[in-house]
Amino acid sequence: MNCVILIPAYNPSDKLLKLLKELKKDKYKIIIVNDGSSKDNKIFSKLKDMKYTVLEYSENHGKGYALKYGIKYYLKNLKDKYDGIITVDADYQHLPKDINKIATSITSDTIVLGSRDFNLKSVPILNRIGNKITSMVFKLLYGFKITDTQTGLRGIPNKYLEEAIQIDGDRFEYEMNFLIYFVNHKISLKEIFIETVYYERSESKFHKVIDSIRIYRILLKESFRFLVTSLISSGLDLTLFTLFLYVFSVFGNDLSIILSTFFARIIADFLNLNLTRLFVFDTKEDFKQILWKYYVLSFSKLFASALLVLLISKLLPFNKTLIKMVVDITIYFISYMVQKKYIFKT
Repeated sequence: MNCVILIPAYNPSDKLLKLLKELKKDKYKIIIVNDGSSKDNKIFSKLKDMKYTVLEYSENHGKGYALKYGIKYYLKNLKDKYDGIITVDADYQHLPKDINKIATSITSDTIVLGSRDFNLKSVPILNRIGNKITSMVFKLLYGFKITDTQTGLRGIPNKYLEEAIQIDGDRFEYEMNFLIYFVNHKISLKEIFIETVYYERSESKFHKVIDSIRIYRILLKESFRFLVTSLISSGLDLTLFTLFLYVFSVFGNDLSIILSTFFARIIADFLNLNLTRLFVFDTKEDFKQILWKYYVLSFSKLFASALLVLLISKLLPFNKTLIKMVVDITIYFISYMVQKKYIFKT
């Protein structure tokens, strides 16, 4: 596809000039966004002299802001002439041959990611471990495996650029939000492995502690909200159960427990359903469709919990409360995945 190269840059070095020199022979249209770099940085004046399109603003806002700024310019001025954008980092970690691979792989409805191989011995140990953990957590929470969640080399067709500028985040967390958004919306993402380039002296502006916290806050936001809504509904369930025990006490001990459990669960689950629909999953499903599927899941969980606790307690000489805790935690995680994939469809 005929794509524009978009490069966000903050205080870049001569590596950016080297990259542009090598890309020149491939005749790409290139946009560089100066993300509020220091005035002493001479690279941008050289780029202007070389007739590159340089977009600028005075203050540093972050990589996500710079990417969205460049995409907005593209949509306003170039969309009708090109098929999409390839985002590229300014520190020459993305080689021209790999940028070309993205350009030839992108289609009108598929986003292409250039992913590094973190199994290589040349990859610094902290980078290797950090990326593997993040990839594993992403797969667990969102059901989609992405080898390199922080790759800056991404091919985005015109079809998805309007959505891309609406995604939250101004700094490195934008790239994680980008992946979560398009995975949640079932957009086709394709990975292509690229050469893994690391330099002894890194020019990356990624702050290992602060930016990692931002990224994990985004990564875990949905699951944390799910936990909070579950705790709220559990609190209501327990409160109503206690109240209904008093109300139904006239029916005797056994029946009052059964009735209290049933009615408390019905009401608490209705609250949980609405909290989850409004604050956790961005769903477009019809409420009636969600309602019946949710209650089928709810009573399946109740039945599975009781049955598993009964069976395991007969097989293993453990405390029943401990068994129930382990069983219910396991069911909680399964429930999260089922609700995300089958009930609250985006």
